[in-house]
Amino acid sequence: MRCFPLCAVLAFLACAAPARRSGNGAVPPGDLTADRAELLRLHERARAAHLERRADWLVSDWADSLVTVNRGRVSVGSAAGGREGFQRYFDGVEFQAWDDIVPPRVRISPDGRMAYVIVEKRVHLTPRETPDAEPERTRFAWLSVYEKIAGRWRLAAIASTERPDSL
Repeated sequence: MRCFPLCAVLAFLACAAPARRSGNGAVPPGDLTADRAELLRLHERARAAHLERRADWLVSDWADSLVTVNRGRVSVGSAAGGREGFQRYFDGVEFQAWDDIVPPRVRISPDGRMAYVIVEKRVHLTPRETPDAEPERTRFAWLSVYEKIAGRWRLAAIASTERPDSL
């Protein structure tokens, strides 16, 4: 009879919902699919933010601080400062293109807490004060690093390069 309570507990545990992570800390594949879809949705939201000139949309998915690597410098900013700077930029330009050259590459860590998205993008724009000017044509490549904070993906770091675009 002593075996009955132990068997009952084991039977209950066998029927319980599986844990989110396996014993090695890896996230089950179904969860990775949802996370990948969410990261791609955030990528599309950034595109919409640029085309609609909505800095508030862009920074709403940032972590409390954002590390930026660009033009030989490393800086750390906040959503509030980023919103102000991006809104000035958005208000001064008109986008003709902000398009992926290849589909973004997404990689999620085995424990599901960090991810990166690699992007190659073509950006064509003209200054709003000189709309008849020849568009600036730039090709960007960047790496966006995301952390999952309180169940949400947040942009924590970005490293970017750029060169003139020939098209």
